[in-house]
Amino acid sequence: MFALASQATIAPIAAPLRARKAPKTALRRAAVRINASSDAKSDNDRAMFSRRQLGLGSAALASLMATDMTVVNPAMAKKIISGKQDVPDIADLICVYHGLGSYTYEKWYKEVFSPFEVGLHSGEVGGPEAGPAFAKVINATILRGRNPDSPGGETVAVFFIVPNENGDPTAKGAREAIQKFFVDTGPGANPFWQEGREAGWVGTDITQISYNLSFFRGANPKTGYPDDWKKGSGVGLYTFGLKMPYDEWVPLFTSPESDQLHDGAGIYSNIVGPQVKGSEFTSKYRAITVAHVHKNLKQAQAFADKFNAADSPPFDQVKELVDNPQVVVLEVVKDTFFPEYVNPKLIPNPLLNA
Repeated sequence: MFALASQATIAPIAAPLRARKAPKTALRRAAVRINASSDAKSDNDRAMFSRRQLGLGSAALASLMATDMTVVNPAMAKKIISGKQDVPDIADLICVYHGLGSYTYEKWYKEVFSPFEVGLHSGEVGGPEAGPAFAKVINATILRGRNPDSPGGETVAVFFIVPNENGDPTAKGAREAIQKFFVDTGPGANPFWQEGREAGWVGTDITQISYNLSFFRGANPKTGYPDDWKKGSGVGLYTFGLKMPYDEWVPLFTSPESDQLHDGAGIYSNIVGPQVKGSEFTSKYRAITVAHVHKNLKQAQAFADKFNAADSPPFDQVKELVDNPQVVVLEVVKDTFFPEYVNPKLIPNPLLNA
């Protein structure tokens, strides 16, 4: 999704990169520890799935495509997707999507989003408050999906990566301003979205999910960074309240068993992190989001269907560990990284000093 460029290196953060000729390495940091409530029950009955297996399937975040929990040794796992790459607390991912009204995706992009995209870093699009915030965006991904509940039958989505004040001191408050821009109902609603409803390019409420880039999975062993989010890749965005401690769940999600199961689901990258203030998702438990990046839309939809049906092991156990799960399946149309808006001096590469 993006890389951090300097004269000597390009260091990826938590998503697929655009192709570059310069050498690339990966950022890492100590694992984030999050205090979370847990009411998940352990079960010693050998006929039931273990806590480890439930952890893997808890939010479909271990990409379980079958019920056979085959044990994989670490050496085998390294040939697929192994471990995780921690990310410094420097950026957040804002995911926004809505159904279309009478507009098609093509018409929405040409008439609505393309002019916005062209002026993204002008400091003007979005108005005097949001304009300077959008100018801080360092990566933008455009996606589309099917939506039977939308009059137009389609969903459009844009994912923005925005530095926080740790990644860029001048970006303080940028995420909050962008989140405010996407409020479409209730107090403080942006009238822009009502105009969209009347024009036909907004057919459902706007959904805004924001989370911190905590770690990713799927680094290419030859380069040390995740492969690109290619056009046509399928993305499943899973958001939920986690009923077990986050720091207990992470090792399950990054286990050798999970490695093989990700591969079986066609997943080549995961972007994981906790929700941040201002995200619209609600749960009484600590909320997290995972983006599963599949090789194609068909794979992403097949996995989401199994997760949503929850009518066979291990998906029927999901309710034991997650609260209020929400899933959207999308297809990547365009992924753009803006290296000119990243100051490498503000986001160092720890691997250079490892």
